Amino acid sequence: MEIHYPGVRSPVQEQRARWERKRACTARELLETERRYQEQLGLVATYFLGILKAKGTLRPPERQALFSSWELIYGASQELLPYLEGGCWGQGLEGFCRHLELYNQFAANSERSQTTLQEQLKKNKGFRRFVRLQESRPEFGGLQLQDLLPLPLQRLQQYENLVVALAENTGPNSPDHQQLTRRWFLCQGWLLVVPPHGEPRPRMFFLFTDVLLMAKPRPPLHLLQSGTFACKALYPMAQCQLSRVFGHSGGPCGGLLSLSFPHEKLLLMSTDQEELSHWYHSLTWAISSQKN
Repeated sequence: MEIHYPGVRSPVQEQRARWERKRACTARELLETERRYQEQLGLVATYFLGILKAKGTLRPPERQALFSSWELIYGASQELLPYLEGGCWGQGLEGFCRHLELYNQFAANSERSQTTLQEQLKKNKGFRRFVRLQESRPEFGGLQLQDLLPLPLQRLQQYENLVVALAENTGPNSPDHQQLTRRWFLCQGWLLVVPPHGEPRPRMFFLFTDVLLMAKPRPPLHLLQSGTFACKALYPMAQCQLSRVFGHSGGPCGGLLSLSFPHEKLLLMSTDQEELSHWYHSLTWAISSQKN
């Protein structure tokens, strides 16, 4: 028979208290970093994108190539922040999921964006003068436009880390639990698909809590969707068996992951050991979240 003394918490109560402290700490970090992120998005939208539109220093095609879905991403953050400020983490993040395609578009365009920036700085004197003037504003704290453009992709990685931490420290009886562990974006990146015969081929993968999406870049000359990806396959995490074929030792040569589904087996390779470990842990968490 277990005896409880006044003022003394059981191990279960201690564990729950630790989870709650971690959850509160993660939630506070998510809120504070979202405020700063939204502020930076707004500065770029106002002092670069907005003024460029008004002045016509860049033609619309170059402006679109440079900033892609920036304004829509800014709007998505403005929509999310009130939920975070009100403590409605699950509801806010679940609603935010429908904006993830904006980040996919932004990621697909990132290389084109940097190329456009360098080209315009080199050949467009008016644009070069404008950028230097805006970068000198105290609001940017010495950051250059090339430092600011990757902000959404950096924030996407932060979302992944923070939401996973929030979900891991939210009990199953919490009203937020289902919303936090439902279709949430975890990570993205290039991996090599190893076929039974022939050479490995690069594909872009997007991992959500419930599915792994394999995509292929659309042709650069595609009239309407240049710089975006076409979905080639969708793999349900609830049916996935994951193992490392090699790459356990932490050496510099990367490794190979095996993903088995009822009707297909997928071999994914990376030459970067750190990246491979990141994918392995993210896939493990996604599979666990579906099976639990």
